[in-house]
Amino acid sequence: MRVALDATPLIGIRTGIGVFVAESLRSMRAMKQEGVDLEIATYTLSVGARLRGKTQGVWVPIPAGKAPTVWRRFKGPRIEKFVGEVDVVHGTNYLVPPSIHPRLVTVHDLSFLHDPVAAPAPIARFDRAVRDAVNSGAVVHAISNHVADEIRDRYEAPDVRVVYPGVHPRQPEERPKDPSPVLVTLGATHRRKGLNDLISAFELVGQLNKKVELHIIGPAGDDEGRMNQSVRQLPASIASRIQRIGLVGDDERDRRVADATILVHPSHYEGFGFPVVEAMALGTPVVTTTGGAIPEIAGDAAVMVEPGDVDALASALVDVLADEQKRAQLIQTGRDRAANFSWAETARGLVDVYGSFL
Repeated sequence: MRVALDATPLIGIRTGIGVFVAESLRSMRAMKQEGVDLEIATYTLSVGARLRGKTQGVWVPIPAGKAPTVWRRFKGPRIEKFVGEVDVVHGTNYLVPPSIHPRLVTVHDLSFLHDPVAAPAPIARFDRAVRDAVNSGAVVHAISNHVADEIRDRYEAPDVRVVYPGVHPRQPEERPKDPSPVLVTLGATHRRKGLNDLISAFELVGQLNKKVELHIIGPAGDDEGRMNQSVRQLPASIASRIQRIGLVGDDERDRRVADATILVHPSHYEGFGFPVVEAMALGTPVVTTTGGAIPEIAGDAAVMVEPGDVDALASALVDVLADEQKRAQLIQTGRDRAANFSWAETARGLVDVYGSFL
């Protein structure tokens, strides 16, 4: 079985989508080494990657931002023109090219509908791209049941398959914990991630706990400026305990999460919620929200509050910081929960979907 797979998300800063593509590819290639009849032909939709010599697989000379319009208007070019004959085509990031063979398109979330003001224009265009894919007969892969239900409701998609992503954190070396409690949050500072809620909640927590710190890890997003302004408006005694760490490597990220007292994920909406599962796997208690798919993914292994409820978020953080027994319980249930998500299972699930087309 030969599969054409979009590797464009591997270029540039590695987001959750990039992690999904990289780990799925790695695990599917491992299956081939174990004797599974599978060949992956990767392709890249990026002129910039071509110019920088960073193409993953075969270069398709259509910019990702223009591809939906080109494919809609001209019904081509078919992906076989670039990668040769295949049995299945997998668009891993909302877009799937024309083909005479079965096509699968991965939809990671519908965040562009939940916060259309904050969504960059290229992401907003994905709404039309997903509708085009469904209307042209592509099967949809959703990364959670929550996203699958949203897709069925909005696009009337007749065939949506759910395959969860996995988690594969590197276990940091055992180190003594900092005596001062540390809250850590991961991810780009996009508005839907709820960072301003967390800043407001931290002001309340910091008034009660004079040692607690907040570390914000991840690249700048569309709400970076507003978040920085919120921090500047805090009392100096609170603001001085907030560290904007930015983007770090995988090893340092995992170490910081493992060393933290609590992972806080105040997101208003998630299609899956990688930081939640990664923290659980690393043995860090999680306080998060009920936004999107988070309850489905976290189960009973996290403390959850309604998105945007600053008082409830602050109260939950104060309670978990003060209750060592509760933290120990969350660590154990979190590890058990995270064990349900593996990249090997993701690869097997995707290969099963591919095989169902033949």
